[in-house]
Amino acid sequence: MKKKNGTIKKIVLTALIVLAALASLYALFVLVANPIFYKEFYASAEKVQTIPDLWGGFVPQGVTTVKGKTLICGYVSSGASRIYLLENNSSKRLYLSTESGGVYDGHAGGVTSNGKYVYISNASKIFVLSAEDILKAKNEGNVAIIGRFEVPVRSSFCSCDGKYLYVGEFHRDGYETNETHAVKSEDGDYQAMIFAYEISPEEPFGVKTEPCAAYAVCDEVQGAAFEGGAAALSVSYGLKSSEIRLYDASGEPDGEFMLGEGKLPLFILDAHREKRTVKAPHMSEDVEFRNGKLLIAFEGGVLKYGGGLLPFSERSVMLFDPDLDAEES
Repeated sequence: MKKKNGTIKKIVLTALIVLAALASLYALFVLVANPIFYKEFYASAEKVQTIPDLWGGFVPQGVTTVKGKTLICGYVSSGASRIYLLENNSSKRLYLSTESGGVYDGHAGGVTSNGKYVYISNASKIFVLSAEDILKAKNEGNVAIIGRFEVPVRSSFCSCDGKYLYVGEFHRDGYETNETHAVKSEDGDYQAMIFAYEISPEEPFGVKTEPCAAYAVCDEVQGAAFEGGAAALSVSYGLKSSEIRLYDASGEPDGEFMLGEGKLPLFILDAHREKRTVKAPHMSEDVEFRNGKLLIAFEGGVLKYGGGLLPFSERSVMLFDPDLDAEES
């Protein structure tokens, strides 16, 4: 019996050693796979900080900069949606509340800031928060929505370049948009829109709430950013590779877009404006320019998507140099 027990223990120990070795090899593969398979992206990208609480149910959606600090927002499956302020490899966790002080547990989407206010996209509206409230709040504290305004898209993402607030929608089969948003281009149909709103300090929430321009974009856009006549789209869905698509959004409009009874200048971000596309790890989300580079949030490290253990998952906010002067090779 002793000999039999000893044999069983050896088998179990050997199995554990093999499993540990396989786990180590897999961890090594996960560590090195991204830079190999996404060489162009990682050659021009640097890690800002690991996204907090990915194994605790947090699902990051939006990323921006507030007073030099990186801000991420997102939702959880149960409980208040959250904002994290990242700085020096630490983070402050804040919980969103409604104007009346109740828990906000809806889908907090893209996030952006004009310096004084922070804007969060959600369905057909934009939530407004005070940047000062966020910066002064204590860790584990609450920050309240101070206002909201309606937008003519099912807003999935938003960004700001200092002059305009951009609010856009996501389209693919099963995620249809308003049929009036369909635009035909020489290289196909575009069925998602981004609307631009003029930043105005005189307005109650720092922005005029009537759009002043429209941008037609491709399917599966998770985030968009504009700077100096350039536009960047974060295009992703599921486990396939993300794409960071870069465009020239300057110059004369490509047409007009009817919104209600008014006309807006229309820019179509299609092949004739595209400068280059860079492949990136799956599940890229919101993007925003920071001093000529792109902040990019990823949700591939979320627990429900494998917690970052799947190959090519990215668990960090990245800062990517888009090299806007480069052309597609």
